[in-house]
Amino acid sequence: MLGSLIRLARLDTRMTAGLRIALAALVLSPPALAQTDVCDSGAFALRADYPGARLSACEIVSADEIEIAIHPEDSGRINPSPWYGFHVRRHPNAPAGALELRLRYGEHKHRYAPKVSSDGNTWRRLPDDAVRLDGNDAVLRLEPDARGVFVSAGENLNTAFYAAWRERIGAMAGAQWEEIGTSIGGLPIHALSVNPNAKRYVLLLGRQHPPEVSGAIALLHFVERLLETRADACQEEAALRCEFFRAHGLVVAPLLNPDGVDAGHWRHNLGGTDLNRDWGRFREPETMAVYNMVERFEHDRRAPRIVLDFHSTRRNVFYTQDADSPTRPAGFAERWLAAVKDHADLYEFENAPRPLTDNGTVKNYFHRRFGIPSITYEVADEEDRTLVASTAAALADALVDVFAAIDAAPSPPCVDLFCTMAQANAASLAMLAEEGLLDREQAARIAAAAAWIAEEQARPGAARSANYLDFEERLIELAGIKASNVHMGRSRQDLHGTARRMLARDEWLATLNALLQARAAILTLAEAEAETPVPAYTHGVQAQPTTVGHQMLAFSAALRRDAERLIEGYARVNKSPLGAAALGTSGFALNRHRLAALLGFDAPIENSFDANLVASADYKLELAGVLTVSATTVGQFAQNIHAQYHDPRPWIVLDPATTSGSSIMPQKRNPRPLDRLRRSASKVVASSQTLVLLAHNANTGMHDYRELAPFQELAKQAQRMYRRYAGVVGSLRVDAERAATELAQGYSTLTEVADTLLREANVPFRSAHRYASSLADLSRAQGRSTATLTNADFRRLYADLFNEPLPLPPAALRRALDPTTLITNRRGFGGPQPTEVQRSLDEHRANLEDQQRWLRQAEEALAEAREGLERALRRCHDSTQGCEKLSLTH
Repeated sequence: MLGSLIRLARLDTRMTAGLRIALAALVLSPPALAQTDVCDSGAFALRADYPGARLSACEIVSADEIEIAIHPEDSGRINPSPWYGFHVRRHPNAPAGALELRLRYGEHKHRYAPKVSSDGNTWRRLPDDAVRLDGNDAVLRLEPDARGVFVSAGENLNTAFYAAWRERIGAMAGAQWEEIGTSIGGLPIHALSVNPNAKRYVLLLGRQHPPEVSGAIALLHFVERLLETRADACQEEAALRCEFFRAHGLVVAPLLNPDGVDAGHWRHNLGGTDLNRDWGRFREPETMAVYNMVERFEHDRRAPRIVLDFHSTRRNVFYTQDADSPTRPAGFAERWLAAVKDHADLYEFENAPRPLTDNGTVKNYFHRRFGIPSITYEVADEEDRTLVASTAAALADALVDVFAAIDAAPSPPCVDLFCTMAQANAASLAMLAEEGLLDREQAARIAAAAAWIAEEQARPGAARSANYLDFEERLIELAGIKASNVHMGRSRQDLHGTARRMLARDEWLATLNALLQARAAILTLAEAEAETPVPAYTHGVQAQPTTVGHQMLAFSAALRRDAERLIEGYARVNKSPLGAAALGTSGFALNRHRLAALLGFDAPIENSFDANLVASADYKLELAGVLTVSATTVGQFAQNIHAQYHDPRPWIVLDPATTSGSSIMPQKRNPRPLDRLRRSASKVVASSQTLVLLAHNANTGMHDYRELAPFQELAKQAQRMYRRYAGVVGSLRVDAERAATELAQGYSTLTEVADTLLREANVPFRSAHRYASSLADLSRAQGRSTATLTNADFRRLYADLFNEPLPLPPAALRRALDPTTLITNRRGFGGPQPTEVQRSLDEHRANLEDQQRWLRQAEEALAEAREGLERALRRCHDSTQGCEKLSLTH
């Protein structure tokens, strides 16, 4: 993919030993070099007088045996990457035969498989049978001719090679080279720049460590692939790749350590420094050159989107950020690398997230400064160069496609007040431009400045102040005093109130989502245990049999009502105060309906006094009221289950895996999830009261009730409560046999005995009830269950009470004592009978789907509004040169 200059990806079928690398410019060919021999055995001569050569000493053993010492550039701590490079030739009159050449490394070990070239441009790997390892040393068997052969630890991509490559790339459309600094040795450090007006750029760095050739080759292919893709991207104007290349520049510094490369260093620059430990310190001119370039871009309000630092090691690996160091965009590295996993003709690689440290690497410096993906791209030393090329090309395409997809997706919801304030400000900007209250050129400058502020505030450690005056101060610094005109017709009262309400509605929907998940868990349990008879209790005493399904549907019904309240309340919270100004609007004809629509609100709050001073309290109180009701029911549920644990053998329990033991009592299995659920419910009630007390006895317009943090705390507590509710429900285990025993011991079926006497024998209701109650008294007095009553017992008790015979056979009453009979014989709407439970289950399922559908539509409406706001700002870009899309994703 490197054109006629470098064809790294093609196999030479004539070279059975491996790969070739072809360079068009003969940068190392012998005729261009003054031959200065290091040593001469009489039959063979060695020299190392060209850029990229390295050997430390040469010793003649015999005419066909030579030893070379290979030592690092300095005695400091160094990575064992022993680079070597030399030229060896046979004297014309020397007899035929092979040279045995020993590479001595001392305490270090041979690492790089030898590459050989007859012209210094086209390389192949020396056959394995010509290389013998002997301890730390390597012994090479060479058969050079009079013209000679170059031997090197890797393809010799020295400064002359890079000069030829720069010339080749410089001819491509849009590519510009500049000298950004010089090395310690005075060699220039060049950077490629493409699309320099773009405010975001992809930064690629290479060759900090001289021997790492495979990584250098990957960088070259990566760059050329991006340039080729860019040339074709806008054949279709609406193509996502075209959007990416319009919005992004490319900046490449491919050779950061030119001194080390030409001197054959193992690791360091001429100052004995590992450049990839100098980022953040910037003691070396090579790293300082890049730092100054990035600072210059920063001054021009340009920021990197991603940084890739190309290296080589013993395996193919990408060092990325770990979970404790999130990036913008989140999860980019995983998406990027996953995008090529199934691509054909790629080498296998590892994604190795690493924690953020202060070790001075490119990876950590740029992530710490900008919060962006900053990735070390490592290629195995001996990886097939064809695969190096194809993998780099695939990864370059994937980088563009993943970023393009991210940028095309709807902006995610804001997570803090700075973000929602910036969005509300953007809506004001778009509306003012549409209404002609700001001219397009002025709007463009404000949009560009606001976008840069969003970029600055997205970086790690940024203040992200929610005070508009702080935002405005920076806006004026960037775009001039007229940038303050975006505030015309509004106050911090309505701007901040809108920002808080935007976050509040997100929390409102998140709370509803958590509630619906809890309801789904309840319905799953209800369906699984729809016909399982269990005791029900009133006054804390066993009352009548019902089923698990029937009970769970009751709690589903409670959540259904809670969801209905939240859905109804959302119509009131999703109203916009923006444009109300302090309390009485302003002398500017602001389009408040347009402001509301741009931010996804259904409408503005009509009365401007209400908008800021009254409604700013009652939407919080509405949520507090709904959640107080809901938390009370959740607490009742927890108590119902917890009460079962008073019995040594409860009939409903939590999955033992979710319980915990005692520190001293070995028999205990504490149902801690119930404790946590009940505590969460209590915290919801307490947080609700906090909102009530803050608004209570306060004048309108006071700050007491405007603060959003207590509202957010309430919503977060409720979301946690519903998650725990779903978890508890999902872990419940019903012991049907124990429940049957409990029912048999609790006399709870005697209601059906009374109903049977009335229904089948026309015994008056109260008389039938008296008889059934007497059966319970008799059983209790004798310490037995009603199941043990005899036929004589049934008859004698009835005769004693009413002086007449029992009007039904005892068998009929015995059937009535069966819990299943009681449940099946229920006839009322909403009862526990199987047909009614199934009907109710179906209806609850359908209703849950309706509520989930409503939630999705509400979330989609907000996403569409965010996208619409960005489109409104892009229209400014279309009509005024220099106007830019304001980023709303931070």
